[in-house]
Amino acid sequence: MRIRTTLATAGAAASLVVTGMVTAAPANAAVLDCGTHITQNTKLTANVGPCGTDGLVITASNVTLNLNGFKVTGKKRPGDQAGIRLVNVTGVTVKGGTVSGFDAGVAIFAGSGNTVTNMTVVDNYNDLLDGTCDMGDGISMTNSNRNTITTNRVAHNGPFGGISVVEDSNANQIKNNIVAGNNIPGLNGCGNGGWVGNEDEGIRLEGPGANNNVVNNNDVSGNAFAGIGVHPNLGCRNNPPQPGDDANNDLNSITNNTVTGTAGGGDADGIEIIASGPLGTVSCAASNTTITGNNSSSNERSGIDVPATSANNTINNNVVNSNGADGIRLEGPLFNNTFTNNGGELLDLTSPNQPPFTPCTPDPATLACPPGTDFTVLSGSGSGNVTAPLVAVGPFGTTQNGLDSSHSGCFTSDFANFPKGAIALVTAWFCSPTTKVENALLAGASGVVIYNQGSVTGTGVFTDSVSATTIPVVGTSFAVGQQLVNLTQAGPVTIHLRTNTTNAPVQFYAGAVNNTLKNNTGVNNAERDGRDDNPHCDNNHWVANMFGTVNQPCVKAGGGTGQVEPTV
Repeated sequence: MRIRTTLATAGAAASLVVTGMVTAAPANAAVLDCGTHITQNTKLTANVGPCGTDGLVITASNVTLNLNGFKVTGKKRPGDQAGIRLVNVTGVTVKGGTVSGFDAGVAIFAGSGNTVTNMTVVDNYNDLLDGTCDMGDGISMTNSNRNTITTNRVAHNGPFGGISVVEDSNANQIKNNIVAGNNIPGLNGCGNGGWVGNEDEGIRLEGPGANNNVVNNNDVSGNAFAGIGVHPNLGCRNNPPQPGDDANNDLNSITNNTVTGTAGGGDADGIEIIASGPLGTVSCAASNTTITGNNSSSNERSGIDVPATSANNTINNNVVNSNGADGIRLEGPLFNNTFTNNGGELLDLTSPNQPPFTPCTPDPATLACPPGTDFTVLSGSGSGNVTAPLVAVGPFGTTQNGLDSSHSGCFTSDFANFPKGAIALVTAWFCSPTTKVENALLAGASGVVIYNQGSVTGTGVFTDSVSATTIPVVGTSFAVGQQLVNLTQAGPVTIHLRTNTTNAPVQFYAGAVNNTLKNNTGVNNAERDGRDDNPHCDNNHWVANMFGTVNQPCVKAGGGTGQVEPTV
């Protein structure tokens, strides 16, 4: 989720761009300055920019801005600049040119009934590392209704999306666009920090409160986190959440799109109703979504993914072939974890031999360890008593305060040469500690040591949690991490790691329920062509789908055809 301060009024939006502006533009103006306010029909006869402010600002309704094949370009200065900003207007048309080099290409705030068409919107991204921002998209609509975004080419924008529908924005139409390559690795703008990873999506229904929007007949390829993503509301009231509750993103329609090549570092789906947020939070996934007639194939993970707590979706007549995980997946229940550290933990260098490190029990209120302690057992750690080589997992090279600050352990490729049975040493930055532990487990690690990074995450003992795992996982201070890294770079290191823990799963959310899936086809997906992780399908109806492989207990797969059986 972006961290932003939404500009709710025309005055607030205009205040960002008032310096050095022409406040009115004559029709068919020959040359416009950066920041010009458009108040009547205007046809460009020259390029605008490069601009260090907004490019053009439209403040009057029922006007047409025809770029006439010309460009509006920015200088990529820190801030929240848009190439073309629409402020509380209706009935405006923006067409026929290129916008590039801003924090956002075309941004509509509190507008309705506007049209953006035949535009090329490329290379607009917000790389503001600290603070909040509204920008970070090719084309965005914020608190805006009934706009039409059609027949545009939108590429290489971020860090949020190519085309985005933000906050209370309803009944917008996004159709016939080419949305490609909104995938900018390492772009950590708008206060998100690197741990979020690559959030870039092709078409992003972010909300909360984005309802009844239509995404139709778009060509969506090569984007990152999702080709088309429908986000949850992370602040809804009820627990468990209810469909339609508290400004969900509901009743949206995703039809007849082609979604291919979504790839964002291991967890990118073609069409995704995005998960309900962190366990332990009250979060409402989108429901009542119509996903029909799409071809969502050759994506990094699933073609279509529906998370726990999402319900009453209609998923019909889609083609889902050759995806890196499942063709269509309905996710099962989510489980929280009751963790107990039973004591007796040990982190001890045996070669070269040194005294054991000092354990700590984090303060339950602050989760901090007192000075003079070195490590703690992370919540979710498994039990184990392992003496094995300690192997520092790179890549190394980018350093802050003398230690690596890159994506240590975030990708399976980081463990390409990892010796099975060793204990992995990784940093505490860029991606979640759970991701690092899961990748280490896949590589055959017998334990994981996560050291505080020393800059972004601090210098004290790292005390975060991980999803319940089967191997011991501990967090250390920056100083201990620095010591261990230096030792591994000097020669072989052997470590004795011991934990004694209990993890007890408790169901926190129900799985995806009451969904109807009919006449979908899928073959050659890496895991399952059709997959339902709910016991007995939980009243999900799989009807007349043509899959080669399925795992639904309520579906038969004779001859590659899934047929629904009576709901249990």
